[in-house]
Amino acid sequence: MTFLNHLPNRVALALIGGILYALLTYCLLGFFEISGRFSLAMSGIVFLLYFGSRLVLLFSGINTLYYSRGKDLRKFYEGTSFYSVAQWVGRFYYYHDLALFGFLILLCLVFIFSLILDLLHHQPLGHTLLSFIEYLFVLR
Repeated sequence: MTFLNHLPNRVALALIGGILYALLTYCLLGFFEISGRFSLAMSGIVFLLYFGSRLVLLFSGINTLYYSRGKDLRKFYEGTSFYSVAQWVGRFYYYHDLALFGFLILLCLVFIFSLILDLLHHQPLGHTLLSFIEYLFVLR
C-alpha cells in the first residue's frame, strides 16, 4: 500500500476525484433541471472544496489516516485547531475512500452476476440488468 501513499499519486487521485465529483454534481443538478450556469458554478465549487481539502491534508505535514508523511511535523501543530481539523478530515477521507471502494466492488459484483445470468439463460448481454432497473422504476 506504500504505492498509494506517495505524494504524486495522492495529488493525481485528488484531482481525478475532484473532477468526478464535479461531474456528478453537474449531472445531478441537470437531472433536476437547474440552470446550466448555476450547475456549472456549483460543480466548480464542489471541485475546489474537494481538491483543496485533499491538498491541505497532503501539504500540511500532519500524519493522518488518509496520508502519512515520512517526517512528522506534529510538534508544530499539535494542540491547535488546525491539527484537530486535519485529523478529522483525514479520518473522514479515509473512511470515505473505504466506503467508495466497497460500493464499487459491490457494483462490479452486481454487473458480473447479471452478465453470468444473461449468459446462462441465453439472453442478450444486459437484459437482466435492464429488467431489474425497469422493475425498480415500475415500483415507484
